[in-house]
Amino acid sequence: MEFCEKVRQETQFYWEASFNHPFVQGIADGSLPLEKFKFYMLQDAYYLKHYTKVLALAAAKATNDEDIQYFLNSARFIHEAELELHRTTFQDLNVTAEEIENFEVAPATYNYVSHMYNAVHNGDVAEAFAAILPCPWLYQEIGQQLKYARPNIPLYAQWIALYASDEMLQSINKQKSMLNRFAKEQPMKQKVLKAHFEKSCYYEWMFWEMPWTMQNWTKGVYMNEPTKN
Repeated sequence: MEFCEKVRQETQFYWEASFNHPFVQGIADGSLPLEKFKFYMLQDAYYLKHYTKVLALAAAKATNDEDIQYFLNSARFIHEAELELHRTTFQDLNVTAEEIENFEVAPATYNYVSHMYNAVHNGDVAEAFAAILPCPWLYQEIGQQLKYARPNIPLYAQWIALYASDEMLQSINKQKSMLNRFAKEQPMKQKVLKAHFEKSCYYEWMFWEMPWTMQNWTKGVYMNEPTKN
């Protein structure tokens, strides 16, 4: 069994928790309040900005030209394409300049980004990649699961279409083959790679809970944590 298949099976709980989360299901049926989606998009823009930087740092640690080019091209793609989507979506959601200026990163977003930076700064390129792969892989699987959904909100239909595309599937297949190669090259490190991968799967789950609860630093970091007095 290849490394990616193995860790995917071993983290199934977190994937199912994401698939079944009311935030994701609310996108599918159009019932998600736009205010929650707006909160999510603001946090996601922050996440993607730092995801791009982690890709660039991974490029600096890569040891062959093909991997260096992959990480640099991926960073450029996310910066130019996905962040452009956020800018246009911000207009549709009526995000104001004041809201952007007063943006505060939520605990779940902060923790997730910190986890990725830890992997890339304190580990090698394989560790960095194990920490960042769950995000696009999960979104691709969500896109496939929701591709026949017909939400009555254009923003949600656009979101689903982005991640259900054939291009997204091809990209994920390439990324899985890369992580499998990294794992084969360093078999003694597979336990560490799995730990990074698993933490990111958990943080993906929390990334849905965060906008669902409109999480901030007074509401607690985890699900069901009581609000602080």
